[in-house]
Amino acid sequence: MLRFLHCADLHLDRSFEGLHTISKRVKKMPAINEQMLENIVFIAIDKKVDMVLLAGDTFHQNHPSFKTQHHFVSQMQRLEKNQIPVYVIFGNHDYYEKERYWFDFPKNVHLFTEEKVATFTSQIKSGESVSISGFSYRHPHLNQGKVKEFPNKKSDYHIGLYHGDPTSDYFAPFRMEEMKQKNYDYWALGHIHVPTLLSDEPPIIYSGTPQGHTQKEKETGVNLVELTPTTKKWQKITVSGIQWVEKSVSLSNLRSQKEVLQKVEGLFEKSADQLIKIYFTGVDHLPENWLQEREKIEIIDYLNEFFEKKQWHQMVYDLSIQEASREDKLSLAANEAFKEQILSPYQKKEVFEETVSELYSHPLFPRELEEQLSKQSIEQVRQVLDYKFSWEKANEVD
Repeated sequence: MLRFLHCADLHLDRSFEGLHTISKRVKKMPAINEQMLENIVFIAIDKKVDMVLLAGDTFHQNHPSFKTQHHFVSQMQRLEKNQIPVYVIFGNHDYYEKERYWFDFPKNVHLFTEEKVATFTSQIKSGESVSISGFSYRHPHLNQGKVKEFPNKKSDYHIGLYHGDPTSDYFAPFRMEEMKQKNYDYWALGHIHVPTLLSDEPPIIYSGTPQGHTQKEKETGVNLVELTPTTKKWQKITVSGIQWVEKSVSLSNLRSQKEVLQKVEGLFEKSADQLIKIYFTGVDHLPENWLQEREKIEIIDYLNEFFEKKQWHQMVYDLSIQEASREDKLSLAANEAFKEQILSPYQKKEVFEETVSELYSHPLFPRELEEQLSKQSIEQVRQVLDYKFSWEKANEVD
C-alpha cells in the first residue's frame, strides 16, 4: 500500500485579505501560515505516510522572505528525520529561480526545477516501486499543455504532479482524456484553491488550498491518499491555522441596540481559531439606521477586545445587515433607475446643503467633511431603500 499527503497552494508568505477593519491585529497573521505548515508535517509523521507531495505555489511569490524560507526548511528537516521524502513542483506564483533561495533544501526534498517533465522513481517500505512525474514553472505563465510529455505508467504506482488549469490558456492547460491515457494511479493537481474532484477513475483531484487567505476560501485542507493495486481512497484533512466563518444572527425580537450587543456577546462561549463575519437578520423592530457605518469598526474593536480579555483566539472582521429575501420585501412597480432618480436631487451640492443647513451653519462644523458626509448619507439612504423594497431590474420593466 502507498500512503501520501497531497498538498497544494500553501502560499506560505501570503497576507490575509479583507481585514482592514482589524488592521491592528493583522500583525499576528503570518504565524498562522507557519502553523498550517507545521500541522501538515505533524499529520505526515503521525500517519506514517510514504511521502508528501506539494503541487505548486508552496510560496506566494518566487522570492520568498528569508523567514519563510528558514521555517520551510526547518519543517522539511523534521520530515527528513522521520525518513519521509517530499516532492515539490513550482507553480505560477513561486516559479523556480535557484538564486532566490538562501538555504539548501534537505536531501529528502526532491525538486522539479525545469518546465520539461521529469520523473523520480523510488521504493517504499512495502518494497513496491513508485514514480512521481511532474514539471515546474520557470515563468509566471506557461501557455502550452504538458500532459503529452508525461511518460506512461512504469512502476507499481505512478503519480502525476501537475499545476495547471484546464480552462485557461496561461496556466498549463490540459484535458482529462489525455491524463487518463497515461494509466496513472493518481493525479495531484494544484492551482485551483477550491477542493475539486475532476475524475475518480483515475483520481484527478485539486486538493485546494490548506489555508484560506480570503473570505471566499472557506473549504480548505489536504488529501490523505491510500492506494493499493486494486483500491484508491482519499480523505480531506483540515490543517488551517484559522478558518473563515460566517454567523447569521436573528434580531427579530430585539428593539434596542443594547440588546443587540448582548446577543452578539452571547454567541461566543469558548475560544476558536476563526475569522468571523456576522450577518444580522430580522432587524425590522430596531430603530432606523441602528447600525451606522462609522460605528462598525468601533463595535468590531469592542468585540475583539472582549475576546482578548478572555484569551480567546477568534476575531470578528465584519458586521453586515443581511438583505431581506425578495419575498419579504414590499414590491414596487418601479426599477432601480427610478430609485436613483429619487436620490438624484440630494446628490446636488446646493440641495444637500439646504437640507442640512442647520448643521453647516454651526461654527464648529469642519467644512472639509462636507463631501464625505454627503456621500455617506446618500449611501445609507440607498441601503435603507434596498432593504425595505424590492426594485425591479431596468430590463424587466416595459
